[in-house]
Amino acid sequence: MIPFTVIGGFLGAGKTTLLNRLLAGGTGRRFAVLVNDFGALDIDGALIAAHGGDTISLANGCLCCTIGDSLVTTLLALLERPERFDHIVVEASGVADPGRIADIAVIEPRLMRDGVIVVVDAAEVRMRAADRRVGDTVTRQLAAADLLLLNKLDLAQDLPTLRHWLSTHSSAPILEAARAEVPIDLLFGLDRHGAPGGSDTANAFKSWSYEWPEPVARSVLLAMLRDAPAGVLRAKGILRFADTVDRRSVVHMVGRRIDVDEQGPWIEGQASRLVLLGTRAVLDWAQRGNTCRDV
Repeated sequence: MIPFTVIGGFLGAGKTTLLNRLLAGGTGRRFAVLVNDFGALDIDGALIAAHGGDTISLANGCLCCTIGDSLVTTLLALLERPERFDHIVVEASGVADPGRIADIAVIEPRLMRDGVIVVVDAAEVRMRAADRRVGDTVTRQLAAADLLLLNKLDLAQDLPTLRHWLSTHSSAPILEAARAEVPIDLLFGLDRHGAPGGSDTANAFKSWSYEWPEPVARSVLLAMLRDAPAGVLRAKGILRFADTVDRRSVVHMVGRRIDVDEQGPWIEGQASRLVLLGTRAVLDWAQRGNTCRDV
């Protein structure tokens, strides 16, 4: 499994500065970093090996990807790439709940939740938390942290009071910095909320897989997926449909979106296969996969 880290924090806290340090650092790790906007990054031009529109490949083996219409879709596309990465990092938007994003690693078997880093603006955080319009967002971000990076320390006033205030909103350890200058190795291996397989959250999810040696009825299978309850989070399959028995069809479902692509000829002797990820509560519905045989 690939370690999965989320960097969160309110607007202007210094998340992008931290990412730039991570991408330029000589840690020996191959990072894949997902960001909302390339324009905010200030990557040294000498470090860029290739720019592919929605991706930037770096000479140190790291990759930077922009998040498209869906974080989940972008992440799944990254996991399908042929190159392997040592670590995946997501920069959450300034108003996002980073804990919810980190939970993606609980339901995706190729990922391991490595932790949530919340960058805190030492000069602004208490004022933001007191703002009735954004205060709930700020305090929710603090509560989700496995590590608080107290940034802009050079602009802070009354540090002892600020540290005490943070301790009332989060039980996470605090790492202090100015301009996000921290040892990169201190940012990883942080998970305090339970890795997949050991937490109550992980135990609430289950995967199902089906195999059909005979051709599959396209209309029945797609109707089953369209009728899926909200607890079905993802499906992926390589299938031989009865109406195109000589073709290999790849089915993806993320949320309510279903895509079917033909990807070359079917290889005789293979079986159609579909894998679902979802909550245990949809077990009865999942049994319907056995009805998709072509009859």
